[in-house]
Amino acid sequence: MLSQLERLLNGCDTMILMKILNYIMFTLFLANSNWAAGADFNNLEEACVNDLRKFAGAADVKLLKQACEKVVVDLPCVSAEGRPIFHYQKLSEEVGAKKILVFSLIHGDETPAGTVGRYWMERLEAIAPRNSWRVVPVLNPDGVKYKTRTNANKIDVNRNFPTKDWESSAVSNWKKSTGGNIRRFPGKEAGSEPETKCAIHHIEEFKPDFIVSVHTPLKVLDFDGPKIASPPKYDYLPWKSLGSFPGSLGRYMWMERNTPVLTMELKENLPPNFGPFEKLQDIIGTLVKLESRRATVNVEEPSSKYLSLLSEK
Repeated sequence: MLSQLERLLNGCDTMILMKILNYIMFTLFLANSNWAAGADFNNLEEACVNDLRKFAGAADVKLLKQACEKVVVDLPCVSAEGRPIFHYQKLSEEVGAKKILVFSLIHGDETPAGTVGRYWMERLEAIAPRNSWRVVPVLNPDGVKYKTRTNANKIDVNRNFPTKDWESSAVSNWKKSTGGNIRRFPGKEAGSEPETKCAIHHIEEFKPDFIVSVHTPLKVLDFDGPKIASPPKYDYLPWKSLGSFPGSLGRYMWMERNTPVLTMELKENLPPNFGPFEKLQDIIGTLVKLESRRATVNVEEPSSKYLSLLSEK
C-alpha cells in the first residue's frame, strides 16, 4: 500500500498535489471548527460566480466562470460566521515577475470594490500578465451579507492588523479621532479577527512585492510606498496621501515591512466602463517594478476593449 501511494505521489503534478493536501487539511479543519457551522464549501465555484455577479456592472460570464474554476480557500480563510474567503491566482511566466496581492471588500459595505476585484480576475483570465497576481475579491463576506463596514464581530478589519503600536495606540486613537465610532472599532486584541488572520496568511504565504486594497468612497489613490516625484497620470482619481492608522494595512505592510500598499478609494458611482480599472491595473504593473529611487514612470495604455458597467448580464 505504501509503495503504491509513493508511486502515485511521485507521478502527481506538484500543483495538483498541493491542492489535494490543502483540501484534506481544510476538510479536517472544518470538521473540528465551530466557525464552519452551516457553511457550504462543496460548491465553491458556483458560489464564486453567484457572489461576484451580484456586484454592479456587466460581468463577462465566460471569463468569470473560468476564474471561479480556479479559486481556492486556504486553511485559515473562514469568516467569523463560517463563510469561505476564496482567492484567485494567476502566475506570470516572465522572468523577474513581481507578486501583487489584491484585497477587495475589507469593508463589507463598500460594494463597488467588489466590481474591481471581479473585473481584474476576468481580465487576468484573458491575458498573460507581466506579474503574478493573487486576488481576494471578498475579504469580509459577513460584512457584505449584512452591508456593514465591520465584520460579523463588529470589528473594523482594517484597524485590526497587529501593528507595533496597536496595544498602545489603537483603541485610544479610535476614541480620539473618531469619537468612538462603532464602524471603526479596532477590536480588543490585535489580529483577533478571522478575516485579519486570513489576510496575514496571504501576506506570509504569497510574499507579495506590492499590495492593492480597494475601497470606497474617498475618490483618491493613496500610495504608501517609495516617494515618486511624478506619479503616473490617472484621470479617474487624484493621488493623495491619507496617512495610516494603528492597525491599518498600510501601516502594517509599508511602515513596518517595507511592502508598498496602494489604496484605491473609488467614487460612490462607478465609471461608465471598465477603462479606469484596466488602466489602473496596468499602472500597478508598472509601479511594482519601479526601483525606490526612480522618479518617473511610463505607463502602458490599456489595449483591450472595455466592458460596459451600465448593463447587467
